[in-house]
Amino acid sequence: MAESVDAEVRLHGHPVGVLTYHQGGSTFRYEDSLTSPDHRVLGQIFEDAPGEIRRVPTGLPPWFANLLPEGALRRYVERELGPGRIGDFRLLSALGTDLPGAVTVHRRGELPDEPEDLGATPPPPDHPLRHSLAGVQLKFSLRADRLTFPASGESDWWIVKLPDRTLPSMPANEFITMMWLRLAGMDVPPPQLTTADATPDLPEGLIESHDKVYLIPRFDRTQDGRIHTEDFAQIADVAPAFKYRESGATYDSLGLIVHRLAGGNGYLEYVRRLAAMVVVGNTDAHLKNWALIYPDGRTPALSPVYDFHSLTVYQTYRYAPLALKLGGEEMPSHITVDHFRTLAQAAGASADATVTTVNKTLQALRDSWAGLRDIAEGFYPALGRHFEQRLDKLPLCQ
Repeated sequence: MAESVDAEVRLHGHPVGVLTYHQGGSTFRYEDSLTSPDHRVLGQIFEDAPGEIRRVPTGLPPWFANLLPEGALRRYVERELGPGRIGDFRLLSALGTDLPGAVTVHRRGELPDEPEDLGATPPPPDHPLRHSLAGVQLKFSLRADRLTFPASGESDWWIVKLPDRTLPSMPANEFITMMWLRLAGMDVPPPQLTTADATPDLPEGLIESHDKVYLIPRFDRTQDGRIHTEDFAQIADVAPAFKYRESGATYDSLGLIVHRLAGGNGYLEYVRRLAAMVVVGNTDAHLKNWALIYPDGRTPALSPVYDFHSLTVYQTYRYAPLALKLGGEEMPSHITVDHFRTLAQAAGASADATVTTVNKTLQALRDSWAGLRDIAEGFYPALGRHFEQRLDKLPLCQ
């Protein structure tokens, strides 16, 4: 059996490069022409340095590693694929036609047997776990016409998130938080909160029939085809393990990138979300919780909001620092509009427009909360009280 195996990387079905596996590591060679009239953006790092060969001695280059599921979802997928830990390259090729965005990976030939890969085989085309959604909370991709797991991008798609036993009422938490942001005028797909028994074809034994589950439409799948996306860990070219401040990233540096790539409107939308992040206590908004999309294949825009919830409602995380620093500050309880002025300076944006946007966002959150108060009381009363306390006492809200 060959020691090296190639996989063709395609974007919207068009070959753009070759990923080669060799002795536990891998190499990616980008082969698309930036000057072609049919060129579409795979990732910002390939736009900046298309000729660079990206080689790692173990696993996958960071851009591709960030396509893989993490945590509980990865462990579940590995159990379905076979005994033992599944290597990154084999997992990527097993999930290769249902990755986030419009990228697909097609392996040519068989991989050499390695201890971590023994027993692993790609799932059949209609297997419920033939997809990848980056993130730690257990979540799956569902098709809207049947609410079933097989993924092909043929219809509308939803993400369903299951309860987290360590964080009670997390589906209700995310539903209420995302509804609040949506009512406040942010770009949030319409979320739903339902029960497991009302969500057909969930794998048996994962949760009880009466447990709440959270659903939201996927913004990278439409009836007209896939929309390409990349998260900010991919943009920063860092491995998933460095999605927090170990990467050296800050919300200020992300603001600079958003301003440069998505323009002034994209930057102000980013500011709106940062203000909401502080208010709701979404202290886990790391690099993989922010993304760009390419609606026309070439022009970047800030993606719709995703993975927003309150961590500070849980006592364990009540005083948790932000995943990244904002204006040099990490504690939400210390952040004021002055930290947003620092953000504006770092991003090369207008401080006045930034502060005005923050103030308008805070007012929109106050005004829209009335429409959520009863819903919060019905599904998660403690969260409603927590939000009202933050609106009343956070320095940013004064």
